[in-house]
Amino acid sequence: MTAQEEIALDELPLADLRRQPELWQSFLAVQTPWIEAGVTRWLDLVRPDGPWPALVMGAQRPGQTQRLLGTIVGIWAPTAVQRFDDLLEGRCPDGRVGNDRPDGGVWHFIAATVGPDGEGLNLGRRLVGAALDWLVAHTPHAQARTLSPAVGLPRLVTLLPAQDAVREAVLHLANAKGQPALEILRLHLGAGATLDAILGDSRRDEVRSGQVTLRFAYATDPAAREAQKARYQAWLARRAEQIAAGSARRLGEAWQVADAADADVTAA
Repeated sequence: MTAQEEIALDELPLADLRRQPELWQSFLAVQTPWIEAGVTRWLDLVRPDGPWPALVMGAQRPGQTQRLLGTIVGIWAPTAVQRFDDLLEGRCPDGRVGNDRPDGGVWHFIAATVGPDGEGLNLGRRLVGAALDWLVAHTPHAQARTLSPAVGLPRLVTLLPAQDAVREAVLHLANAKGQPALEILRLHLGAGATLDAILGDSRRDEVRSGQVTLRFAYATDPAAREAQKARYQAWLARRAEQIAAGSARRLGEAWQVADAADADVTAA
């Protein structure tokens, strides 16, 4: 039996998550990186009566129903969220709550987090895939986005002139292989997403990102995601060619590359 077959990726009922202390503590243990960084306000969204419809998917080994290897959380809103903190400071405008499952609208996936016991199993992308499969099965007319902090962005911004430094750092700072300098882009673009928006002044408790949120868009059709993965790999290859040819500018451990047909990895 392979590692992939040994992991169950399923929805965790919000009531179970809150009422079963061992399961809740395991959930919190997975979120340790967020908690240690002071990013905790979003935990209050994960309730049956929470202010927005909410989904939690968990990765578990069969038979270990109280122990989580990783999680991903989805928050539903009628339209694509422009500011992450709006989810924390407001309520769903049509009065829907945590356990509601409206069709249409937009599911925003956050906190794709892998605990120490889940490392090496490619769980980050597998959790995203499981969440998209859930969306198709339960709310097939909804769209899929992620709201992801641009962790590491403030350091990269210091390498660039102030004008448009955030967008330049996100799209055009690369490692030696041409991959985005920001790990979060490698995760989502490599899984078949496009960069949908760069949302500044979006999350006041996320200093690691300079309060910037990156919103990614996912197609719900697996074939469309596979085609997007191919476009991403071609984009990486063009950037790597720039670095190999000496046409990229070196900035410390990063390279500043030119537009390598960025439209292939950004939303239209």
